[in-house]
Amino acid sequence: MIARTSLFIAAALTVGLAHAGGTNYHYAEVVDVRAEYKEVRKPIDREVCWDETTYERTRSGSRSHTPTVVGAIIGGVIGNQFGGGSGQRAATVAGAALGGSIGRDAARKSGHPDEYRKVIREKCQVQRSYTRESVASGYRVTYQYDGRLYRTHMNEHPGDRIRVRVDVSPMP
Repeated sequence: MIARTSLFIAAALTVGLAHAGGTNYHYAEVVDVRAEYKEVRKPIDREVCWDETTYERTRSGSRSHTPTVVGAIIGGVIGNQFGGGSGQRAATVAGAALGGSIGRDAARKSGHPDEYRKVIREKCQVQRSYTRESVASGYRVTYQYDGRLYRTHMNEHPGDRIRVRVDVSPMP
């Protein structure tokens, strides 16, 4: 008996509060749901590779300094034949320098020409393209409450019913 009385008092207070003003929550029946879509651009990255041919120089022949040294000696001996005293020394140094240079140039000319070898290397690059795609942006929901139809937008599908807020306020 006490439990029934408590239940009756609680119900009466709730009804009394509703008549006095306040917010209540109820459920309304969903009668229609339509997905809304928007177009978005999505990037697509892909790696593209190809073979690239280049040529590298390879030196042929020896890289000996002998022709330069022999040219310097011969040039020094020839330069020593000219002049006297300090002039003879200057002619010897000049002859050695000139003979070394001539020896080096002669070695370069008499050697085989530089050769080139073919080198194939893989090159890669990321290329970006775009595609258009339709994605759901939300739902247009029509629901019925108290015999009237209402519409709203929701981010997620609501199911068969939605919770609605009912405000009760006295008429002025």
